[in-house]
Amino acid sequence: MRCEYLVSGALGVCRQEGKNVYVHSLLPGEEVSVICAKERKNHIEALETERLSDSPLRISPSCPYSGICGGCDFDYVDEETSANLKKDIVINAVRKNTGEDISSVMLPPVWAEKEGYRARCRIHVSLRDRKIGFLSKKSNSLVEVENCPLLSSRLNQILADPGFIFSKAQSYLFSKGVNPGTGFVELSLFDADDRVLIEKDEGIRSVGKYSFHLSANVFFQSNPRLLPSLFDFVRENTEGDCIMDLYSGVGTFSALFENEGKSVTAVEKNRYCLSLARKNAPSASFFTDDVSKWARRINKDVDTVIVDPPRTGLGRDTAALIASWNSARIIYVSCNSVTLASDLRSFIPSYRIARVQVFDFYPSSSHEETAVLLVRS
Repeated sequence: MRCEYLVSGALGVCRQEGKNVYVHSLLPGEEVSVICAKERKNHIEALETERLSDSPLRISPSCPYSGICGGCDFDYVDEETSANLKKDIVINAVRKNTGEDISSVMLPPVWAEKEGYRARCRIHVSLRDRKIGFLSKKSNSLVEVENCPLLSSRLNQILADPGFIFSKAQSYLFSKGVNPGTGFVELSLFDADDRVLIEKDEGIRSVGKYSFHLSANVFFQSNPRLLPSLFDFVRENTEGDCIMDLYSGVGTFSALFENEGKSVTAVEKNRYCLSLARKNAPSASFFTDDVSKWARRINKDVDTVIVDPPRTGLGRDTAALIASWNSARIIYVSCNSVTLASDLRSFIPSYRIARVQVFDFYPSSSHEETAVLLVRS
């Protein structure tokens, strides 16, 4: 069988007897023999395969833990190829779900060198064995890692000399406990401006001209190199003085409009995130609420709505409610092309897709990040 294209998760799609066959770690044009597979209702999942040919796009991963550590599942292409393949994944997902061909409004993808890009990670600590690292690719066993090519230098210093992390894990043992599925203590780390933050330690991370108050256990993009480009997309495509920032987290997008005289409303259900958002965007109005509930109560004119939902997306009802506000523009930032495409279907035909750009925040991973501008039809 021959791989025709990729879908979300960087799964290769082949065809057999009228059904799609989904194959891991396969690139377009490569041929594969399926040794073991599982029949699903509408597709076939390949469980064991033998690759028969190699695409010219394929590279040999430089990381010594490739194929063992579960952190990377797309490390067999370079950065530029990764970004372009993810662009194609988004185009295909939107076409399949909406019938719209967004190729003409798709901007070139944004990517950067992957070495040392990650400012954020989750470390797994075995206090019994005095080991730290990441979970393996196919199990919950610990892969002891002394250096990860993707991590920042300060995070790698911790991997190389883990004594400090062992003491931190011990102090969190009773308050945080161990993951019952793995038996390991899990600690979130973030490389801030002046030090590595652990769990609820608070610090500041500068991104271009912006500075953000955050901690290691709230969401903030792991790739500071690409954030300025995403900020540019949001700022350049926002119009009007009344802005709604939904799923605002620590106020990342709200902060872009500080001191500009705009009315910014930020909605986020996590109270701790909003406590940080108030520091990052003090002039905004903040509401602690679930976006789906908030959307049912809103009764005001909005010029631009910015939405950055979790991987599960908005859902049909919430998307329809947001569309009913009749805002001139919606900027949708997505981390899942499947739910993005489904939600876009709810906005059409009230809105047209005017601009799309893929930001490869996670090279070596199949994770996609996409920003879409919707303009009122």
